[in-house]
Amino acid sequence: MEELFSFLLASILLTLAPGPDILLVLSESLTKGSKSALMLAAGLICGLPFHTLVLVLGWGQFIGFYPNLIVVIKICGALYFLYLAIQTFNSLKIEVHNTELIEKESFTIFKKGLLMNLLNPKVSLFFWLFFPSFLFHDSLPHGTQYAILGGLFMLQAAVVFTFVSIAAATLIAPILNNPKSLYWINFGQGILLIGIAIYLLF
Repeated sequence: MEELFSFLLASILLTLAPGPDILLVLSESLTKGSKSALMLAAGLICGLPFHTLVLVLGWGQFIGFYPNLIVVIKICGALYFLYLAIQTFNSLKIEVHNTELIEKESFTIFKKGLLMNLLNPKVSLFFWLFFPSFLFHDSLPHGTQYAILGGLFMLQAAVVFTFVSIAAATLIAPILNNPKSLYWINFGQGILLIGIAIYLLF
């Protein structure tokens, strides 16, 4: 149990640390509200079982033997993030907090988060390097333990993203709820997406 508690604590701290996912959820909440941010977070979280499955099935070692496969995934991921950045810059003048528009685009926002996660091979690499340090049982198969750890990681990510989405929309967004502030937050989100694309490649 001590290993599981340590894993949970480390996972929460890593999820809260300023990184691409948490910053994107935060900016989404500030510009479009908590519902949009929660849909983005749901997409990001729903991609995590794939990376857990990669670890459980031992595909990490398989991918290690075929580095060209990683390069292809990185390029696809980088192109997708650049596409999202262009979309963000093109929508800088669109009115935010448009409830009807957000409801129509809920699935699009979810899909955006899902693809962002699936096209980021560094998440699988992170799982491959992070999870083995927290194996907690001598007799349970490693695959079973990885699946449990993956479930815990998803659970804490859901709680953290939900908290950040609601807190940002409730406490911070009202202070920044003016066209100039929202413009620069959206602009920062576009820059962040370009940064993620570069990070994926290099």
